[in-house]
Amino acid sequence: MASKNDMHYPVVREGRLQFTGPVITPQIEINIEQYMSKVNRRLYRQSRCYSMKIDIDATATQTYNVYALSDSWMNERALKMAYDMYLENSEDERDRLKKGNIARWADFRVNSGTDYQKCNPLQYNWTAGPPQPVELAAGEFTFTRVVDSAGVQKEFSWGAASLSKYSILEEYDKAGNAQASPNASTNDVPYDDLMADDNAAMAADLQNLGNLPPYDANGVSADRTWVNIATLSAGAAQRLSTGFFKAPCGIVLITAGAAGTEQVATSPLRWTVKAGDYKGVHAPSLLE
Repeated sequence: MASKNDMHYPVVREGRLQFTGPVITPQIEINIEQYMSKVNRRLYRQSRCYSMKIDIDATATQTYNVYALSDSWMNERALKMAYDMYLENSEDERDRLKKGNIARWADFRVNSGTDYQKCNPLQYNWTAGPPQPVELAAGEFTFTRVVDSAGVQKEFSWGAASLSKYSILEEYDKAGNAQASPNASTNDVPYDDLMADDNAAMAADLQNLGNLPPYDANGVSADRTWVNIATLSAGAAQRLSTGFFKAPCGIVLITAGAAGTEQVATSPLRWTVKAGDYKGVHAPSLLE
């Protein structure tokens, strides 16, 4: 009998990518849960932390910078808060609708906050000639919407707020900033006249040194939540793979060139998602 490790799980976890149509920006955005949904014809949810990697061919002529959302406590808590607010905002409507009347493939989706060129996964057809690449572009991936007190529909975004978007990090920031503790020194100690070696300066230090947190107490750095995963190049300082990294919400941004302004050539790029127990891939939930 085959061992558990030898069992076959039918799931496509890697491939190429491409975009068609007009060029929007030189930079590109990868949404790995969409790739997995399209190539496997099943729903892979966005609110998961996908373990994935990006590789480039040894013949690549560009330098690529790869970015992902920071896998941080504040990002996860901001996402959870936004999800909870979405459920609260839609609670009455959910109660009135029969379960079977709620969209079958509904998913909580947050905008990346960028306007980067979106790419799609490739597969290949076989006609009379050599295999031809076919972009898998079909599929509904509408961002989640809520309705505010003025009746305005809004999306959630990892970027800045606007008239049509809530910044989930800016909203999370409103939940409260860290306060100094203690916020003032007493400049005194009990029985200071009984202990000859007591020192008022030492007492002040014990109260003041460490009463502020070891990070920005005011704000969650909402405008700088992306991290540089790797710089890939087939040149002299060769690096052809990012290795597996965590990609919260499956969002990855790629720029080309030292200034990040070159048009990204997608043909040398390959994506791979690590195997795991969420529909065949490693992607723990960010909402549990």
